[in-house]
Order: sequence, then C-alpha cells, then structure tokens
Amino acid sequence: MREGARRPLPTGGEVIQKMEEGLTLRIIGVEPGDEIAGARKVTINTTRGAIPLVLHSAPEKGRAVLCVSGAIGGFDGPSMLYPRLGLEMPKLGLTIARLDYRAPNEFGECLVDAMAALTFLRGIGSQRVALIGHSFGGAVAINAGTLSPIVTTVIALSSQLAGAHVAGELAPKPLLLIHGGADTILSHESSQALFERAGEPKTIEILPGVGHGLTEAQDEVFAMVSDWLLEKV
Repeated sequence: MREGARRPLPTGGEVIQKMEEGLTLRIIGVEPGDEIAGARKVTINTTRGAIPLVLHSAPEKGRAVLCVSGAIGGFDGPSMLYPRLGLEMPKLGLTIARLDYRAPNEFGECLVDAMAALTFLRGIGSQRVALIGHSFGGAVAINAGTLSPIVTTVIALSSQLAGAHVAGELAPKPLLLIHGGADTILSHESSQALFERAGEPKTIEILPGVGHGLTEAQDEVFAMVSDWLLEKV
C-alpha cells in the first residue's frame, strides 16, 4: 500500500452515523495486507466489525472509485466488472476500491460500510470519488452519494428501488443508470422509476435482451462505465 494508506485516518472523519437507523460506526484502524498483481487487500477495523476492501491504487492521488455489490456481497460486481476496472482504470489515474459488506443484505449496515470506505479513501488523499453499485448495491451507492461531499457521481447498475428513495437528493451530482431490458430479477422499470425521480444531470441506458448480471453486454457496459468515470470524476 502507498504510504498514505498506512497513516491513521484524520480524527474528524472517523465517526460515521446513519441517524434514522440508529447506527454509529467508528473507524479504529486500517490494516494493509499483501499486494498481488496491483491489488492489495485492506481491512478497515471499526467498532461494528472489520470491513474488507481490495484496493487497486493509481500512481496519482486525488481520484477514486468505490464499487459495491448486490445483496449477497462480494468484491466482483456483475460479470466481473469491478476487477476489470481495477486492472484498467489505475493506468488512467483512477484508484479502484472494491468493498465487501460486513453484513450482506442489511441495508443500514451496508450503507455505513460504504460511508466508512469513503472516509478511508479521503484519508489516503482521494478528493473526488465515484460510487458504483449493482442491484441492492445500486441503492447503497445512491444513498451514500447523497451523504458524502467527496462523491462526484453515482453509477447504479440493475438497481433496486428500495433504499434509493433519496435519488432526487443526489443532484447536481450526475447519475448514470444502466439496466438490462430482459432483467427477470429486477425489472428495468425500477431504473426508469429512479430516472424519473432523480434530478439533472441524469442518464439512463436500457439494454435490450440483457439480464440482471449484464453478462450479454459486459464489454458495452465496461466501455460506458469507464468513459463515464473518466469524464465525471
């Protein structure tokens, strides 16, 4: 890990609260693990348990992307999108952080995990951060995007509606919604409803014949996401 990641986080950024859920989390330390092929495991130790990250650091500090997955958690996102971003985007100046939840499918807990990861990224020098979330994680990303001042844009992939009721509060941060037209798990109508609720600027892409995991259009989705990140972060 780069030197900045080994330093204690600023005291003022250590407490994350989700008041309506009654949740309070304090970061008590960060443990860097081994680095393999440019990816380093990082553990954010908190008063609510350990939050695991995989960090792909860019040579330059300042810009980063936090990736969160669906209700079952994991580091990879739909169709291995997140590891692919981790391989490619640091070369273009974007650090990629892939988060796994402490308590998958517990929305309030997953949201404070995302906020803790944003605090960590700020602590290592990230001033502008994008959030990407898939399915359940789309709602986590939208919600966290309304709460953190360092978030500049949100990308929600195959997003659910539950928990994303605050989409209208995200503006003027740009929102990109991508959904498969053949999604049988969460209908594309979910993203269309979020699009209608959100303020400008906002963009929606409904991909015909594509399912929930976006596998049928994985190269197209990677291109859309990477282009958006380079423009908006």
